[in-house]
Amino acid sequence: MSAQRRDFLKQLFAAGALPGLFARPGAFSALLDPQTAPQTNPDFDAQAYDFWSGFTAKNGQSAIVGAGQTRGAKTDHTQPVFLHHGEDGFKNAALLDPGKLVDEGDVLVSVNTSVVKVGDDDQKTFERLQNAQLRVDVAQKTGIIPLIEAMGYTVVGAMSSVRAAKPAASGKASAKSSTPTVQNISISSDAAWQKMQSIPLPGGEGRWALNLEAQKKDSLFCKVLQNLVKEGSLFAPMLSLPGIAMSALNSFNNLYGALHAEPVQIIKSNPVRVFATQAAIESTGATASEIGAVLLQPGTYVLMSAGQAPTDDQLKKLTLAQDRIVQAEDAKLTGDDLDQAAAGVDVLKNATYVTFDVQVKRMSLFGDAGKASG
Repeated sequence: MSAQRRDFLKQLFAAGALPGLFARPGAFSALLDPQTAPQTNPDFDAQAYDFWSGFTAKNGQSAIVGAGQTRGAKTDHTQPVFLHHGEDGFKNAALLDPGKLVDEGDVLVSVNTSVVKVGDDDQKTFERLQNAQLRVDVAQKTGIIPLIEAMGYTVVGAMSSVRAAKPAASGKASAKSSTPTVQNISISSDAAWQKMQSIPLPGGEGRWALNLEAQKKDSLFCKVLQNLVKEGSLFAPMLSLPGIAMSALNSFNNLYGALHAEPVQIIKSNPVRVFATQAAIESTGATASEIGAVLLQPGTYVLMSAGQAPTDDQLKKLTLAQDRIVQAEDAKLTGDDLDQAAAGVDVLKNATYVTFDVQVKRMSLFGDAGKASG
């Protein structure tokens, strides 16, 4: 290992799992220059760098799944589908009734990760590559007041190896033999992730992104992950940047992209526009589906890639139990039995999804939050 790369790693670990890096901008200048970055990081991935360095500059698109395939010829199979589960079952979040949103003004939202379910093919990928990251981004469209820059809320979870449970003699998988492929990832007790539960959206508009990826090589970023993830845990909070100015988030994204090495993307998206008030979506002069946006109301959201998403007819036969998608007859199961039922849904065998518990409250940025909307 070159002295330059060794010194960089020392400074990276000294930064305390990355948030402290902003106090040492000069230490990373070589890595942030695409011309000199390969000298510091031999595994530098130009495509990953281009994506993350321009991450906030583009709007992502929420896919809509139709009869057997996603609508639109340009849909990327890694593009996310945002599903909402409520009283009417599953519905694409771009097709929700805007009349059920908060009417106007500012809102306070919480976007709390709940469950991850790994599809069979993705599980094999994760087992082979040994590491992955899940990243959640929520950002304001505008600042709280004109003189304040819009803020972003970012958390990154590190993923350890996922091992499938081997069937026992009875034919049923043994939950104790290895890490199950359906796990809770709600980390409400972690102070870093708690910040995702109080995000003000001035004017009721923001953006939301989920990126889930593995990597073919142990990049510099993965070396950090391996020192932070505890064995036996599927996902663990690694870093958070709560309420960070968008300009600072862009600087972090440059470094984040520079530390990647041949990522294998499961779910990939630039931030997708979200609207939590009727006035915000009406101001666009279009529907959420026309602009690839998401309507935000209380409930459970399920995000998965367009290439893995089931059709509307298939979803009608399924329900949600403790944030897991299961057959209706399995809705009353609990514990390991419920996890096994969620892992065994036929139409979702190869689907990897993440669920989020979302709350939306009307608020005044200069007063008390009101009651949760419904």
